[in-house]
Amino acid sequence: MTLPAPMTVEYLQAWGRHTHGSPLYAHLVELTAASPELMSVIQKIDHRPPPNVYFAAIQFLLMNGASDDLAEFYESLVDTPRPFSEVGPSFTEFVLTHQAEIIRLANTRYTQTNESRRCVALMPAIMTSPFNRFHVVDIGTSAGLNLAFDKYRYEIGDVVWGPESPVLLQAEAKGDQPRTRPVEVGSRIGIDLNVVNPTDPDDRRWLDALIWPEHGERRARLRTALAVAGEVETEFVGGSVLDVLDTVLSDLPGHEPVVVMNSFALIQLDAGQREEVASIVESARAHRPVYRVSLEFIDKADDWARLEVGSELEMVELGTAHPHGEWIDLEYQVLP
Repeated sequence: MTLPAPMTVEYLQAWGRHTHGSPLYAHLVELTAASPELMSVIQKIDHRPPPNVYFAAIQFLLMNGASDDLAEFYESLVDTPRPFSEVGPSFTEFVLTHQAEIIRLANTRYTQTNESRRCVALMPAIMTSPFNRFHVVDIGTSAGLNLAFDKYRYEIGDVVWGPESPVLLQAEAKGDQPRTRPVEVGSRIGIDLNVVNPTDPDDRRWLDALIWPEHGERRARLRTALAVAGEVETEFVGGSVLDVLDTVLSDLPGHEPVVVMNSFALIQLDAGQREEVASIVESARAHRPVYRVSLEFIDKADDWARLEVGSELEMVELGTAHPHGEWIDLEYQVLP
């Protein structure tokens, strides 16, 4: 699950197109891309996507007190950050001084789902399934935030859905208004290479570090969602989805239906591995109804994440979504 080496300046700059709402990260992308020394650090990172874990590892070290100077540019660490245009010398010195720690962290940690507001896209997609009661399997689950989708309160366009909850997920509906209905979730199973323990301080700090410095609202929502998800009965399965998904689906009771979902997880697999996931799901359909829900940035040329659903091997695009759930654009007429 590694990006072909070396990681190019072009790849980094394409990733940088999606640093919406983070002037600091947009600037650091260009700073890194222009520096052969900094590029040599990020090119030693195997975990995908390398920019995510590169910047997260740096912020993680800063959160642990590694540098007072560089920390002054991070809104996540100081009340009034210094102008990002002045960060160059401090950032370069910090990365080159701590490059061994950054590379170690980035190659032992993963980019993991930590934005519960992505459920504003996942929830309406799940509602297009033909099931009223179903199990849910989440690929790349991290701390299981998406598995608690029915425990959050939603305000999407004109639609309000969900129980009273400390987690309120608000989003703009650019296309069709979401269609909601009562559903009952059976078991909830999360698959991840590195399952996150929501009570472990380092695990929580890593999820925090994956959030961009300026996104204080996201950071507060993460902490609240961790508390809500922590109260939901969830089974976590550690390992590669290619190794464990078949067993997870086979072990579900009887012939009961299941929704298999993923968000910003399949991007860490190559095309052949993604086809293998689809094949595993298709094989499981011989024994039970399976519905797929996918929210991904597979193609870096895309401006927004694609929301796809399907009960057959071929998926259909239900719409697009902001990567952090600020809006969704649904088109129900594509459904069969």
